[in-house]
This record gives sequence, structure tokens and C-alpha cells, in this order.
Amino acid sequence: MRKFLMMAAALFAFAATVQAEGDKEADIRNALRGLNAMVPIVEVKPAAFPGLYQVTLKSGETLYTNESGSHFVVGDMFKVSENGALVNLTEEAKKGDRLELLASNDASDTINFAAEGEKKASVTVFTDVDCFYCRKLHKEIADINALGIEVRYLAFPRAGAGSPAHLTMDSVWCADDEETRKELMTKAKGDSLPQANSSCESPVLSQMNVGRKAGVTGTPALVLEDGTLVPGYVPAARLAEMLQVN
Repeated sequence: MRKFLMMAAALFAFAATVQAEGDKEADIRNALRGLNAMVPIVEVKPAAFPGLYQVTLKSGETLYTNESGSHFVVGDMFKVSENGALVNLTEEAKKGDRLELLASNDASDTINFAAEGEKKASVTVFTDVDCFYCRKLHKEIADINALGIEVRYLAFPRAGAGSPAHLTMDSVWCADDEETRKELMTKAKGDSLPQANSSCESPVLSQMNVGRKAGVTGTPALVLEDGTLVPGYVPAARLAEMLQVN
């Protein structure tokens, strides 16, 4: 009987904690309703720092607030590890969020340049066909693949919906098969524009939205296997080092 009462008490305490956390989240959302009207709040959860809550915005930004939502700060939270090194807790949390975002994207909608021989690593690249450094990176695609690295392209037309880059990328992604998409990607990055094709429901804008949620603001933007976001062009040899490919 005593064991039963102890279990019941423990369950009650757990339920009360869950309810309290739910109330605090509601309080925070209510307190930040003005901010939410401008930039929607995606998630509210307890932060790694006791007494604070982490608020993730649709823009990809993170802020930290007290439990009432009356005060908040914007920026990264750091922890000093036992060996004295600084750990960016905000970035660590974002890594997992990015991987979830990438997993939510239909894998068949990526344009993949496979590794030669054994695949040792993979990298996801948000790209724009009009971007100088995207083109520079693509010129090294054979070298990257030769190192055993697979490149998965997702679309991110920086000029937005209806721009020439968006329409070109629609045509690339609407090709009939993956080999043709790869050929058109290479041609588009060499100023050979593919014929307009609006016969499919293009994933380009939805992929750009995924990129924005992942914190992408420019191209190329590389997401490594652990969720790390690397903005800008990275040479093949340096990329191999980052992915720990020998």
C-alpha cells in the first residue's frame, strides 16, 4: 500500500510539474504577444541555464526570458566547461533543430552529387544559381566527390519568389530525373539557362523556407552532418578537414 501511495505521489508531482511548465509557456507567449505579432514564436522551452526559458522565433533567432516573460535578452548563451573551454549552448541547440528541419524535407527533392567510391561524409548545401561563390563551390564538386563527400543541394534563391534565379531553379528542380537535374544545375551555374518548366509543383520556395528556419541568410550555406551551419564558400580540402574525412 505504501509503495502504491509513493508511486501515486510521484506521478502527481510529475503531472504538476508538466502543468506548471505549460502555464509558464503560456505566460511567456502572452507576455511576448507583441513580439509574436511581428515575428511568430515557434517554441518555448526551459533553457540550459536554471530559471530561464529559451524562445525560438520563426526568423531563426533565439532569445532568453524569465519565467514571466517580462524581461528577455537576445543572443547566444555560453557555458564554461570543466576544462575552461567555452561551449555555445545556443548553437548546440540549433544544431539539433537544423537536423530536424533537414529531415522534414523530402529527400527526393534534393539534388545529389554522389561521393566517388565509398561515401565517407555528406554535406547539405543551400545554393543559388546566380551566386558567385555558389558557382565557385560547384566548380569543385568533382574534387569534393573524389574525397568521398556527397553533396546534397537545396534551393535558396536569395532574391526571393518570382526572381530570375527562382524561375531558373524551378526549371532545374522540375526536370524529369535526377541526372537531368544535375546536368541543368551545372549548366545554370555556368550561365546556360535551362528552358522554363512549370509543369511540376516546384519545391524551391519550400526549401528556401527551410533554409530561413535553419538560420541561412546567404549562399552558399553548408550544413554539416552534426547540424553545424557554415556560411560561405569552403574549399574542398578545408571541407574534408571539417568533416574529418581522411
